[in-house]
Amino acid sequence: MSLFQEHLPKDRPANREEEWGFTLWEFIADNWLYLIAILLILGIFFYARINWRKRQEKHRNN
Repeated sequence: MSLFQEHLPKDRPANREEEWGFTLWEFIADNWLYLIAILLILGIFFYARINWRKRQEKHRNN
């Protein structure tokens, strides 16, 4: 009686789809609305930050 099972396939490294379950383009295609919303929020944040710095500098100079 042998304890080893020779009929099982040998391990091989997973490809990108098997490892992650999706490709980058599939992720972007499925979540484009969320990605645009994140970019919009970041744009508003950086715009407000730049304007706040300009106002602070203006108050310091006066």
